[in-house]
Amino acid sequence: MAVVRMLFLTAIVLTGLTQAAEGENYLYQNIEATVLVVDPDKAADSLELWVEQTGGYTLLKSSDRVILRLPFERIPQLRATLRELSEDILEISPQSQDLREQILEAQAKINSREEVLKQSLALLDQADVQGTLAIEKEILTLIDEIEQLKGTLQKLNIDRTFSRAEISLRYLEQTLPENIPSSFDWINSVDFYSFIDQGFTREGR
Repeated sequence: MAVVRMLFLTAIVLTGLTQAAEGENYLYQNIEATVLVVDPDKAADSLELWVEQTGGYTLLKSSDRVILRLPFERIPQLRATLRELSEDILEISPQSQDLREQILEAQAKINSREEVLKQSLALLDQADVQGTLAIEKEILTLIDEIEQLKGTLQKLNIDRTFSRAEISLRYLEQTLPENIPSSFDWINSVDFYSFIDQGFTREGR
């Protein structure tokens, strides 16, 4: 019974740590962007360094994609950073989800189960052996449910604190100009690379 009481007190303390404070952000912001860069690896490294300096972190980094978690108040700075690091922003799609209802629902469920848990603990001292076993089984079930709800609440609080940004990196190819045919047939038959090479060879003589 002492173990059950200890588990209950631990659940109460940890639940209090995951409570959302009033007046804070409740939006989960998610941005998907596609940018054109000259050097994808360098751009990915720069984004990773930038997000760490803002207090965020990198979930994934490759030569064609970077996924970041950053404090929600840094979203305007992310847009400015993308403009600085890229040749062009091909696409940017911001989305947001209000998590307030889900947070309040999770908190309400935790509170209701904690109340039932208190009532069950109060009955332990009055129950016989068979009743004690049944009550302890119910208590353990309630504690498990509280732990799961607490995990859900913690994830919601992380999502409202850290926005998510998925940035696709497109390589800016530097190619030779297309071979456009001339109206003079004899020019089309000339291999200009060989022609230029022969010219350099003659100058070297």
